[in-house]
Amino acid sequence: MANGFIIRRNKKSNLHLFPFVNPKQAGQWKEEEQLNLYASTGLATKEKDDALFTVYEQIDKGVDLWIQEARYVPRLLLSAAVFLVVYFFFSLAIRDPVPVIDELLLGLGAAFATGMLLSKSDKKSELAMRRRLALKQNASRCDWQLCESLSVIEDYLDACDGLDTLELANRLALATDKQLIKLKAWEDEPLLQQELLALLLQHFQITDRRFYNRYTTVIASRLGGKPNELLAARLVKWSFKGEIDLSLLSLMVVLTTA
Repeated sequence: MANGFIIRRNKKSNLHLFPFVNPKQAGQWKEEEQLNLYASTGLATKEKDDALFTVYEQIDKGVDLWIQEARYVPRLLLSAAVFLVVYFFFSLAIRDPVPVIDELLLGLGAAFATGMLLSKSDKKSELAMRRRLALKQNASRCDWQLCESLSVIEDYLDACDGLDTLELANRLALATDKQLIKLKAWEDEPLLQQELLALLLQHFQITDRRFYNRYTTVIASRLGGKPNELLAARLVKWSFKGEIDLSLLSLMVVLTTA
């Protein structure tokens, strides 16, 4: 059984946390595994459509990478064969003042073009299409579940959004006596909370590496236990430039350190 989460944001797009976000794990996806998608309340039709569209996009990327890895050796051998044929053909058929160089360039170009064509062909192959369709059909039969505890996450994000940017940055960098807002524990669903954190970290590690790196920087700074006014200033700058969501960063920090 695989679980995903839809987190609502006020005046922002919903945050989708799904188990298909990492395309490198596509080979481990099970075509008949039950998919549960959790939300704090019932979702509107458009919200469900947006969530499934995100799932389908992630499946497409995963299957594309999976088939390319599965067909890597045949593609490599064919590209190498094309390189050798082109190299020796031009070596024997064309005499030039600078031997080898032209033949190498032509051979490499032909091998690269062959690899690209084969890669595109693999993505449209019957094997890839069958697996892509099976995964999408299974995802379309997902079970929409209510998880009232997700409202705790959404309320937390709303509370952080209500704080001044400088204040929130100072709290994250321990540059003030005030602490980050506390997050209520999911007493009835602790395993789901742990799974949510794992998906949240994986989501940003895959989709926004810069944000994830800044999260690790904040965690490392907080573990040191000392005020970091320079980090606070950087967080403010990144926030004003739209490069970072301090509310989401705060959520990840409190979930990690809870």
